[in-house]
Amino acid sequence: MGGIIGLRGPDYSVPVERGAIRRFAASLYSTLPDWMDDPQAFVPPTFLVSAGYHWGYILERPPAGSALAGIDCEGTTDGEQAFEFFGPPPRAGDVLTASTEVADHFFKEGRAGGRLEFFVMRTDFRDDSGRLVARWMPVSIRPERREAVAGSLGDAPRPRPYLHRDAPRNQLDAIRRHHGPLAPGDSPGPVAMPPLTLTDSIRYQGASGEDSPGHHDTVAARAHGMADFISVGMHHAGVLGAYAAHWLGPGNVRAFRARFVQPVWPGDALTYRGEVSALRDTDEGPVADLALLCLRDGAPVVRASATFLVPEAA
Repeated sequence: MGGIIGLRGPDYSVPVERGAIRRFAASLYSTLPDWMDDPQAFVPPTFLVSAGYHWGYILERPPAGSALAGIDCEGTTDGEQAFEFFGPPPRAGDVLTASTEVADHFFKEGRAGGRLEFFVMRTDFRDDSGRLVARWMPVSIRPERREAVAGSLGDAPRPRPYLHRDAPRNQLDAIRRHHGPLAPGDSPGPVAMPPLTLTDSIRYQGASGEDSPGHHDTVAARAHGMADFISVGMHHAGVLGAYAAHWLGPGNVRAFRARFVQPVWPGDALTYRGEVSALRDTDEGPVADLALLCLRDGAPVVRASATFLVPEAA
């Protein structure tokens, strides 16, 4: 393959649209007025994942003829996603310029044996003055043996209900906005969602642009060795980001990172929870580091961390 670190694709423009923010937030079960009603709404913590799908490109879908197009990344899976904000996050009406490059590429032995290949991408977002406002770093992983991907997805899914007309998905609205000091261990409490439906998954795919058929098409999933289609991991990472933003305010996020532990199937009932793990002082003021979990039957399927400015007292 040769050295690929530093290979870069073309710049692309990212218009931050109010309607796109509303649709993305709704796909995360949120009706937060900050996202639904503010004409200059801040983006949700994981919103910029949509930039590559709607306006630009990702490692697995490079522009034809670009330096990234020659990278062999067939058979990768999503291992981790990270976002960093260098001040308040972008807002509706902003027009950003994005540039994407290979930040790192390495191999290491997997816990279950076999070599794993890691592709770390970095997309920087700059405003019209050229200032760096945000950074998105996804990590794609390819196992040495492709069958290890399917094997890592576990057993076939449980019987899944597709529609729950009597099961509202407004549980995040119960989180009360916090103002004032925080202490380690503080938490807004757990939020339990009704069983995940195919409709939930497709709504997120439409909002984010991640339209891979293995997340909604049984035939496509089985062609890749899986028992059935699985949910998009970033959907549930996004809900964890929304959970934290409901509590501490969308404009206060400064970092968010998620790692995908287990697949999620339609029909799974998930619980989202988080707490303050540490407090620090920064040039912007005090920040709270959060430990976040998405759980199925008490076991993590997504582990995440976030950093938020501590909201001032009301």
